[in-house]
Amino acid sequence: MGYAIEASDLRYRYPTAKEFVLKGVDLRVRPGEFLGILGPTGAGKTTLCMCLNGLIPHYARGEMTGDLKIMGKDAKAQTIAELSRHVGIVFQDPDSQLITSSVEDEIAFGLINRGLGEGEVDRIVDECLRDLGISHLRGRIPQTCSGGEKQKIAIAATIAGQPDIIVFDEATSDLDPISVREVFNLAAKFHLSGKTVIFVTHEVELLAEYATRIAILADGKIELEGDPRSIFSKRERFEEFGLRLPQVVQLALRIKGRGLTFDGLPLTVQEARDLLIKLGFDGDGLRDRS
Repeated sequence: MGYAIEASDLRYRYPTAKEFVLKGVDLRVRPGEFLGILGPTGAGKTTLCMCLNGLIPHYARGEMTGDLKIMGKDAKAQTIAELSRHVGIVFQDPDSQLITSSVEDEIAFGLINRGLGEGEVDRIVDECLRDLGISHLRGRIPQTCSGGEKQKIAIAATIAGQPDIIVFDEATSDLDPISVREVFNLAAKFHLSGKTVIFVTHEVELLAEYATRIAILADGKIELEGDPRSIFSKRERFEEFGLRLPQVVQLALRIKGRGLTFDGLPLTVQEARDLLIKLGFDGDGLRDRS
């Protein structure tokens, strides 16, 4: 099986910049993966996302070297329109993606531009509105909706084109905790349907729960990648990059520091609870098990 995304020594410099933002990214993502990307501010995460859907280099210009293949095809040789059939992206600020005067038109816009018939467009719009639970917003002006509603509209417009890869670039940064969880649940639903999901975020607790693999992008390069349990066990590397570990992992590492041993790290609250019970902890601390 080929790769959904294959980047080799990918480098990029913005037109007015002296330094490269991406400094040799090597990344391979298989179809159907849920890849979480972590990294400090300025690491190049948004730049990498813009490369995936063709905004770089076709819109932002600048200097791009190295190789990038999307669904086996050279990304640099494809137009933004061609890449949009494979890659859909949801940015941090939904207002930057909402361009029409009604929610229904927002979702239909890309479909109409692709030449789909009216009946097919209506069917897809209805399906997207229903799947995201926003059918009641159909006739609303997008700009009058709440932040969480706007983000769901942007997601609906993205998935309407049925891309193979869906990228969330800090798409939950300005949302309340309930809306954040809802967006992750939607991403998980796409993943279960066979889509490839790339999720750039600082929500480490939710990445630990949902991602099948995690990569750390720092100073323009992929510095670390692997399954969540192995990645989150590398406390020193997280400290090096100024990143936070999930709270349950921090707890487990503190317990290990007290000389208690156990296999694997807990990634969820339930796993942490089960571990504490197994080790003999109760509400008052460690029980006497003699």
